[in-house]
Amino acid sequence: MNIPKILLVVLLSLCCTVTGAAGGSLSAEDLTKIKRVHSMYEEAWLKGDADGVRALFTEDCVLLPPHGDTPRIGKKGLNDYWFPPDAPPTQITKLVVTPQSIGGDGEIAYVWGTDEVAWNTVQNGKTTSASHKGIFLNVLKKQADGEWKMSHHMWDGPR
Repeated sequence: MNIPKILLVVLLSLCCTVTGAAGGSLSAEDLTKIKRVHSMYEEAWLKGDADGVRALFTEDCVLLPPHGDTPRIGKKGLNDYWFPPDAPPTQITKLVVTPQSIGGDGEIAYVWGTDEVAWNTVQNGKTTSASHKGIFLNVLKKQADGEWKMSHHMWDGPR
């Protein structure tokens, strides 16, 4: 009996079984829903709809801001970072999120792409405008209802 060959066959069988059981690929419906999350993200920011933005993230979401800034964890971290109560009024005037690649399985997806954002901030009666182009990486989790939400969001910004 050739034990090394038998072990190789058993190991390959186990690997194929584990790989196949780990998930599959994203369905066409999943891809459509994931793209829609990114469109809804744009729309919510452009409308100034903080609740709409929050609704696109999981309760345990993680924001990874640029330049090694402190990660913001959970909806509280998201609120503290993007919607602090003492922040000056800010309006997003342009947001274009362009996914370049989407991958994953039926439960977890990853999306990377480019973005372009512009905004106005009013402080002490003076309006300041700013903008930048960048890249992003999102991880999304499929929810029990079949919808997708962002669990991790990482982006860059100019130095």
